Amino acid sequence: MEGNKNRRKLTEDCRAVSELIGQVLMVAIVVLAFSSISLAVFSDGGAMNPPHTPRTDLQETIDTGTDTVQIFHSGGEAIDIRYIKITLNDADGQQAEFNMSDPDVEVFDPRGNKLSSDDVFTLGDYIVINASSSNVNITNEANLYFVYTKSSQVVHKAIL
Repeated sequence: MEGNKNRRKLTEDCRAVSELIGQVLMVAIVVLAFSSISLAVFSDGGAMNPPHTPRTDLQETIDTGTDTVQIFHSGGEAIDIRYIKITLNDADGQQAEFNMSDPDVEVFDPRGNKLSSDDVFTLGDYIVINASSSNVNITNEANLYFVYTKSSQVVHKAIL
């Protein structure tokens, strides 16, 4: 019977329980308030949304006899020709950049018709770069960078 009395004392002694629960709730409220305020202060409201970089599959071939590089669009998203820049680097450290408006660059559709500068580079199209007028030697190992200038991202990198 005496053990029963001790157990009843423990369950009836509820002093400071409500104060403890109140403190835990206050800490939780303060943490939530600070986290929501810091989230609102440190977020830029979508200003950090980067521009879209197209995903494409490209294949490249070189013709050392005519010093030309051909880049074929073999799948993926279409790219506006105005935003394409191609960089060639050779093993000697020489570099040449080509925009689609350069006279050494021609863009063709799958039937061989030349595309204009306001078209898009899409499946089956290909780019022909005449590298003979540049200082890049493509007969040695050369690197090709296909850059989407709107987002300044390399879409494709290849070793020729």
